[in-house]
Amino acid sequence: MPLDAEDAQESPIGQLLSSARSLWQLRVFRRFWVANLVSNLGTSAFVMALSWLTVKTYGASGIAALALGYGVPQFVLEVVGGAAADRINRRRLFQLTETGFLVVALTLWLVSIHGTVPLWLLVAVNACNGAISAFDSPARTALISEMVPQHQWMEAQQLYSASSNITNIFGPALGGVLLSIGTSNRSHEEVAFFFNVLSFLPLLILIPFLPSPRAATHAARSKGESFLRSVAEGLQFVRGQWSLRSLLQLLAVVMLLGMPFQTLLPIFVHGHPAMGGGQSHGYYAALLSAVALGGFVGALLGMASSSGRRPGGPLLAAAVGLGLSIVLLASSAVIHWASLAAFFAGACGVLAVNLDTALVEGFTPVALQGRVSAIASLSKGLQSFSAAAASGLMHGVALLTGVPGSGYWPVQVSMGVALILVVFLLRGPLLALEARAASARA
Repeated sequence: MPLDAEDAQESPIGQLLSSARSLWQLRVFRRFWVANLVSNLGTSAFVMALSWLTVKTYGASGIAALALGYGVPQFVLEVVGGAAADRINRRRLFQLTETGFLVVALTLWLVSIHGTVPLWLLVAVNACNGAISAFDSPARTALISEMVPQHQWMEAQQLYSASSNITNIFGPALGGVLLSIGTSNRSHEEVAFFFNVLSFLPLLILIPFLPSPRAATHAARSKGESFLRSVAEGLQFVRGQWSLRSLLQLLAVVMLLGMPFQTLLPIFVHGHPAMGGGQSHGYYAALLSAVALGGFVGALLGMASSSGRRPGGPLLAAAVGLGLSIVLLASSAVIHWASLAAFFAGACGVLAVNLDTALVEGFTPVALQGRVSAIASLSKGLQSFSAAAASGLMHGVALLTGVPGSGYWPVQVSMGVALILVVFLLRGPLLALEARAASARA
């Protein structure tokens, strides 16, 4: 009893550090974390360079096409990718997807060094990445569960997310530096694209040494279930769990109305005269780093809250905070206020998504994790569709008013306000989730 009481009184920060130390002692997880750190650093610089190249060359309509190119194949293939992660060797699947990412990155770099990249190719590259990601994300998420004990699944997912946010802090800054390398005054996106190619190598070298999948993860395949039946089983499980339905509804709202703000940032900077307009990619890199720094803080808060006893309250607060931060960001006249708002938007967004995703993983049996993770990613896929629609609407408003960049403020503010209102309407299921956790302790 005294030991239990002492554990119960441990502070959230103490729990966070204890979990991180315990996970860091697992050699396979530690190596995987470091290799992903390098890969994510390259990806972050790549995304920054790709978005800036698109907005400076093709404007808001280019950003809309880019978002759709990524979102459509990812959305269509997500559940299929999740079922694949539950039915075939996850390590082999992950190796194939990472190799695919490398080939696409190499192709874009080779084209970019020879001059202007046409919009259709930029969209095609993003479409390939979206299709590959539909298989990569469930396999990656499920592989983490193979590396750590079951009671540390949630903490491992949060620590992995923290590595992504660390690289997102420095990735845009590195991307800004890479874009400045060259003999001319223009931005040199091809340098960032080449760095992205190199960043895949450590992870590809490590993959053969990852643990073999547990037998339980291939139960569906061993029972001889059809592929479609395997997908249907995942959907049926979610329908039968009210807590999962509530979490997925909240995730969908956050991804639809909140998280597109980051995709829309290049439009904000490009049309904002006080930040250099379209002349400086440095402001864009600074805002991305502010978002990522906030995301890192949000990930740490998520790790501290992952074992919390009242999950509904933090989720509700984080979602509302995201909406408020978006409104403040869109209304910022100078880089200082914009960076502060971007920081809070990143923190609240990552906290909401990570808590939601971690709870979904915790409520799901290991044999179904790939499929349920893919269903959750369908909600995340709404981000691309929403960003594409918002970009197109911003472009339309600018054409009607004749003022470049005039469409950003009304569209982005409307999305932030709508997020707050919809989250308020969903407060009932969130508080019911909290009540269920409280009754389970009684």
